[in-house]
Amino acid sequence: MFDIEQEIETIFGDYVKIPSYTNTREERRVEPFLESWFNAQPYFLKNPDHWGLDPIKKDPLERRVIWGMVRGRGEDAVVMIHHYDVVEIEDFETAKPFAHDIAQINQKIRSMGHKFDRESMDDLESGLWQFGRGTADMKAGGAIQMALLKKHSLDPNFKGNLILVCLPDEENLSAGMRSAIGLLKDLKEKFHLSYRLMINGEPNQSSTEASGTVYEGSVGKLMPIVYARGSLAHVGRIFEGLNPLHLLSQLVVNTELNMKFSDTANGETTPPPSWLYLKDQKIHYDVSLPTSVRACLNLLTMKTQPDALLAKLKSTAQDSFAAVIERMNQSYGKYRRAMGQPGKSLPWTVNVKTFAEIFQEVSSNQTNDFLRSYQNKLKKIDQAVASEEKSLIDGSFELIEFCLEFSSDKSPILVIGLSPPYYPHVANREMQGLDNKISRLSHTIHEFTMTQWQQPYLCKSYYTGISDLSYSSLSNSVDLTGSVAANMPLWGNTYQIPFDDIREISMPCINIGPWGKDFHKISERVLIRDLYERTPKIMDYVITHILNPEEGT
Repeated sequence: MFDIEQEIETIFGDYVKIPSYTNTREERRVEPFLESWFNAQPYFLKNPDHWGLDPIKKDPLERRVIWGMVRGRGEDAVVMIHHYDVVEIEDFETAKPFAHDIAQINQKIRSMGHKFDRESMDDLESGLWQFGRGTADMKAGGAIQMALLKKHSLDPNFKGNLILVCLPDEENLSAGMRSAIGLLKDLKEKFHLSYRLMINGEPNQSSTEASGTVYEGSVGKLMPIVYARGSLAHVGRIFEGLNPLHLLSQLVVNTELNMKFSDTANGETTPPPSWLYLKDQKIHYDVSLPTSVRACLNLLTMKTQPDALLAKLKSTAQDSFAAVIERMNQSYGKYRRAMGQPGKSLPWTVNVKTFAEIFQEVSSNQTNDFLRSYQNKLKKIDQAVASEEKSLIDGSFELIEFCLEFSSDKSPILVIGLSPPYYPHVANREMQGLDNKISRLSHTIHEFTMTQWQQPYLCKSYYTGISDLSYSSLSNSVDLTGSVAANMPLWGNTYQIPFDDIREISMPCINIGPWGKDFHKISERVLIRDLYERTPKIMDYVITHILNPEEGT
């Protein structure tokens, strides 16, 4: 008899022990562990072409996607994914040496009550939760998936095909998943597979153990950047210039926590947008206005596409620009009256453009020298980003400034672009032509959990923590190349998404994971019963249900 609980326990402890910090070379510490595990499985020793390590192209950290496939009868396939990178452990303080040791961490953090709220302390004292970095997010889900792959590899009568994809970099730019799209396309073509479902194992975010949660989709994420150029002036002659801080501050006021930018779908709502930073480019103090300001906005989506969001942001930026001009003119009028001078209007006009518009204008009005210069500039920035000398956002702003240098328009302006990463929103309910097994999947899971444990399982359309499931499918009707790629200065070698390949492997998705809490915090934890008992049974039931043709459609 295959003891899946024992298998999960063995994998889980060893997996968590690896300090695979995201976007560092530490991530590669996972690779020998997974290689060793695959090499220890009889199925993969017998079928060495059914697993491998797939390099991420042009990855400065030389990371690899690790995958394995159990081949059964038929073409139907279920894909399981999980990420193995984890966030850093700075907040663990004196408990850092034990942050990845599941045998000791619960005891070692008992003396750190000042770092925990009441709920966290109660969970720690209960003994029902396993604490530690990477336990919930998400090596618990990874251990479950590995154990299930082994279980089905031992079944000589297995129906269908089960693929496991272990991914780096989810916490940063999802380089692993974006690379895995090409891998899944190759596997589909080589083995004539029909992808039925993608299962992620991110922790569910239920509020009580009385019920669980599955997610039939994942929230989208867009990162607009806004560059504001003003007009230089000494503060003693303030009305001769235009302060770009004024422009962007007004835009922040008009958008920060503005629910008009939130999406509501199927009773779920995204949090409103928030600005992640606002910085002028002054290096040292002087008494002149800043010449430019950079800002970055975080937007989550459930149904609104990037082109619509960019249009809404541009419209709001135009309103903000107009409000600033009106306020300046009002103040200027009062100032001139106080000086005993007649009224006079300032010369400023509303000027808001997207990066795509700026690039098109400059490239069409310049010779080929601009395009060559731009490509050289882009290459240098790509290298600087790869070597971590520049951030993705700073590199994006430099390219916006480069284009503006070639523009004949030198007046104050707001330029709206996009910075990586981009996560498309996905939801099964938006997909056309789903068969009955997929469309009723959450109901089927609920019936199963009620029978097994009298525990209801609720279904949500979107996993709101952002996940690699965003790349499981795309709508054929949406032009993301024209909206996302055209407005993202760093699109190319540094960052891109293979939209056409995603459409080739497109499949419905679901997130089935154990109950977890406080991801990225010292109090990160996973419910032990879910880890070893409930989640493995639910995930296994779904795999069998989808791949077993005898259960109907």
